[in-house]
Amino acid sequence: MQTHSKNNVSGDSRFFSADASGASERLGRLLVADDEPRLLESLCSILRDKGFEVDEAMDGDAVCQQLQDNAYDLILLDIRMPGKSGLEIMAWLKETGMDSQVIIMSGQSDYRIVRQAFKLGACDYLKKPYDVDDLIQAVGGKVLERRQSRLRATTDWSNPLKGEFFRRTLDHLPELVFLLDERKCFKYLNQKVESLTGLPAEELIGQPLSRLVHEDDIAKLPLFFERAEAGEPITQEIKLRTHSGEVGYKDFDIIITSPLEVNPALPQATFSSDDPPFLGIARDITERKQTLELMEFRASHDSLTELPNRNLFMDRLRLAVSQARRNGQKFAVLFIDLDNFKAVNDAYGHGIGDQLLQKVASGLKHCLREGDTLARYGGDEFMALLPSLDEKKDAATVARKLLTSLEAPFRFEGCDPGISIGTSIGIALYPENGDEAETLIERADMAMYAVKQEKKNDFRFYS
Repeated sequence: MQTHSKNNVSGDSRFFSADASGASERLGRLLVADDEPRLLESLCSILRDKGFEVDEAMDGDAVCQQLQDNAYDLILLDIRMPGKSGLEIMAWLKETGMDSQVIIMSGQSDYRIVRQAFKLGACDYLKKPYDVDDLIQAVGGKVLERRQSRLRATTDWSNPLKGEFFRRTLDHLPELVFLLDERKCFKYLNQKVESLTGLPAEELIGQPLSRLVHEDDIAKLPLFFERAEAGEPITQEIKLRTHSGEVGYKDFDIIITSPLEVNPALPQATFSSDDPPFLGIARDITERKQTLELMEFRASHDSLTELPNRNLFMDRLRLAVSQARRNGQKFAVLFIDLDNFKAVNDAYGHGIGDQLLQKVASGLKHCLREGDTLARYGGDEFMALLPSLDEKKDAATVARKLLTSLEAPFRFEGCDPGISIGTSIGIALYPENGDEAETLIERADMAMYAVKQEKKNDFRFYS
């Protein structure tokens, strides 16, 4: 392998300018991929000395991961690497629609490989061992072309949005507005993208829309474009990735359509036949969705224990009846009542009483399976729904666990000794004790009162 001294690196002054203070500009971000450690280290060192920001990769899979996570002005790619080869990576770039400039590096001079690389979109070819001046000239030239292209995309009259008035108007909208080319890559974004996602518009130009979409919602994109191309745009809720601090996501309502479909009355100077085929508008609904979810939670859950309330429990019980009837399954309903809870309120006050209910709810909940439902039915009454039971004894096992969880005295600050509470549990089984939700509740309640009349702190099946 040919080696080079850093002192021999000159380069074109167009690519390595300085500002008024003499500080070197950040020239661009590069990804260098080579499986030869010494060559990789030498190449990256040269490029960093010239002012480039450089990331490294030693195999094809690492290259793909880096490209998914970051945006680069240029990729220097070795043909032969472990994992995906350079040509396979370029084919992957073409398939995914990523707008990436690639310089191929190879120790081989096989014209068929070089021709294949250019067919896949390579913008230049460097043969190892490379000449450092040629390397810097090629890298600097391609990065300069890239930056000028992006600058034109956001500031020139060649921008799909003609005129400063329209650009400024769109930049002041609360929504994210973007244009996509036929490859579904960003051609224009208004400045709202940075405050909403943490990424500047310049970094996203040329990148596919999928770069911003959360992985859980990628599958929704084909329908978007299918409907847009058919002239029937739809609004879809989609999560977009955010990069402010840690990578996360926000919820958006997004519509993708043809620019002329939005408003045929727009001035003809606004759009032309050469404009990108897709216009997108994304409205951040994260806060609204969180508010609605909170309102729905409060409407369906008990504010003290945060357990489902009576209404939600009845909805789930009716659903359980419907499913069990259809599938021939069994389930149990448990009516749980605390013994002498009024005496606790009278002796210690409602503040301690509320804390006791919270501790009881937590203890009961830990005894149930993930698919079971525990609800606060009212006052000191709780209900449990145990779906998909195999035998009657399974319900008895759960009831014993519930009683055991409440045996130890509950301790509170300022209360000595702890507070003990008894529990009575009545159990009704579907379909033996009824095939309607209200009937099962009534008969579990009757069984619970039978326990209270006998000895309390026990459970009993309806009979």
